[in-house]
Amino acid sequence: MGTKRIINLRSLNRALGRVIDELDRHGFWTEKIYSVDVYLVPLGAALGWFWKNGNGQICIPAVSFGDLGRLFRRKKACSLADIIRHEYGHAVAHHYRGLIRSRRFSDAFGASYFSDTSFEYDEDFHVTEYAASEPAEDFAEVFMLYLKHDGRLPASYSTPWIRKKWAFVRQLSTMIRKGKARWD
Repeated sequence: MGTKRIINLRSLNRALGRVIDELDRHGFWTEKIYSVDVYLVPLGAALGWFWKNGNGQICIPAVSFGDLGRLFRRKKACSLADIIRHEYGHAVAHHYRGLIRSRRFSDAFGASYFSDTSFEYDEDFHVTEYAASEPAEDFAEVFMLYLKHDGRLPASYSTPWIRKKWAFVRQLSTMIRKGKARWD
């Protein structure tokens, strides 16, 4: 998408439909994830966010201060579908805590999902600068790209550390498809 956009219900529903198809194709569109409500809100500081109350809620602001900030820094805006994919990553982590609270996750992402540990950005370790901010965001950014690229790791991200994170998301998909709440 271009620089700044005002998100409306039509554009949200179009992007949401595409992301739901991707979630379904990879085994993440379960009853639990279906129960997550998605709302268009008037204004927000972030591009989107996930509320952990109850089944969870994804909020997408029509106008985001974060998006406006990108304009002034002349940074490319990410797509609405990417924002939704990212927030669904947090929803998956919320609903499948038994799989996320695991040594496998910590081994792949360098710390617990719930850790507020931040890392120095390194393109060999992180798919985006935002991914370095904490393990939860690292997971959500990898999850976003996993869906966006249909589970195929782009060559530009193919480093040993990122491959390990990608493999975690693939294995997570397999466990969720099998109805598992914990790793075997």
